[in-house]
Amino acid sequence: MNPHRAPNAIVPYDNSGDGFAQYPMTEATDYSGYSKDQPEYYQQFNGENWDHCYNCRLVFSSFNEANNHFSNVCPGLWCERCQVTFKTPQAREDHFTQGCAHWLCGVCDFDGVTVDAQESHWKETKHRYECRGCTCWYERRYWDKHLRTYHACRRCHKHHDSAEQRRNHELEHTKEAGLLQCIGRCSREFATFGEMYVHLESGLCESSIENSDVLRCFAIHQGAEYLLVRDRKAILKKIFEGGELGINLFKCPGNGCEENFRYFSSFLKHGAGKKCAFAFKESGPDSMLVHMENNLFLDVVIPKIKKMAEDTNFGIQVLPLTPEHPRNRLGAIIPDTDALRPYFHTVVRCFHVCLKEIVLRPSNTVKKPGTLRVRIPKSFKRLLGALERNFHRATQAYMNGVTTAPHPHGDILIYYQATKKGEPAWKFLGDMHKVVQVLRVIYDFESPRYEKYY
Repeated sequence: MNPHRAPNAIVPYDNSGDGFAQYPMTEATDYSGYSKDQPEYYQQFNGENWDHCYNCRLVFSSFNEANNHFSNVCPGLWCERCQVTFKTPQAREDHFTQGCAHWLCGVCDFDGVTVDAQESHWKETKHRYECRGCTCWYERRYWDKHLRTYHACRRCHKHHDSAEQRRNHELEHTKEAGLLQCIGRCSREFATFGEMYVHLESGLCESSIENSDVLRCFAIHQGAEYLLVRDRKAILKKIFEGGELGINLFKCPGNGCEENFRYFSSFLKHGAGKKCAFAFKESGPDSMLVHMENNLFLDVVIPKIKKMAEDTNFGIQVLPLTPEHPRNRLGAIIPDTDALRPYFHTVVRCFHVCLKEIVLRPSNTVKKPGTLRVRIPKSFKRLLGALERNFHRATQAYMNGVTTAPHPHGDILIYYQATKKGEPAWKFLGDMHKVVQVLRVIYDFESPRYEKYY
């Protein structure tokens, strides 16, 4: 591959309409007829023999004399490695950038003798990355932008017309590897459905999905009541209300099977085994697994974002909160709300700036899942980063000003002016943490990271 002829290779040169800095590539002169032992190979782009300095009008009788002159007096007209001189600095620049004797890194001072040496240097130093979809090399600052713009696959870098096509293509890779992508849209992959739902039920998924969310999504499927133990209506009522169940909910409908399970993941592992003939359908309009894949993430994420947006729509008030017990109020240390107030207001403001790029449509029926779309403009990564930084600052300020104070101490009350409700700051920070975490998962899903596939 000849980088001088690489189409749309990105280097910091000029701004184009799509936000990239593109370098106008020109085709190098063909010197394939010359060997590296011939002067013509190195005298590309107006290169001359070393015995003349056209700037000083001097003629040299030896190479050492010429080298000493050009190194100290006219370095901009000299290539020491090729032992050629030039009439103008631009001719020397063309010799370096468009000739076949120099293969520059573009980031550091590396100057390779061959294109293979140049590419080996880029691979070792990661100064540039090769997109296997277009066979071009890109600097790190343009790499993610390029792959995101052309909806490139995270593994093979194949370009697609839309993010949906990219995700479907990546699923093919996952299936070929015999793995399942987490429906919580984190980066984890699993060998079986049972292992994936253990991950979701544990609450460790970056999407903040928990066991109660899995049960609720399961319960709204039309076939849920046939997979539960007796008193199904009471169980479904407790699931929707978020109450504690403490029993084995799931009942295997297999012929002659009397197994009961407390977790959906255990039910899936049982169905995948050979002891029972029952198994969940992995496809089809009535499939429980398809229903969970389509609805679980959205049913968790949309309410979290929507509730926080509605509560903080007209801003918040940060007020001091005295200890609950009257005995602790006397002599209690009241937090400095004037010092803490700017942190919380900044978090809310950054959150609503990010919301302008998000479209939420909750589901109206069981069969039709809700939709969540995120526009990824050039500034969204910066906006999300600002939200994360300010959230961590607010959390740190709260911890330093309230939780580390000697007992008894007061607290901070966050009052929502839109809904006329209030809650302690620790509860607000916990809910906001989940929202910030979810926004990061959504961003990474829509604009995947490629570091592990360089």
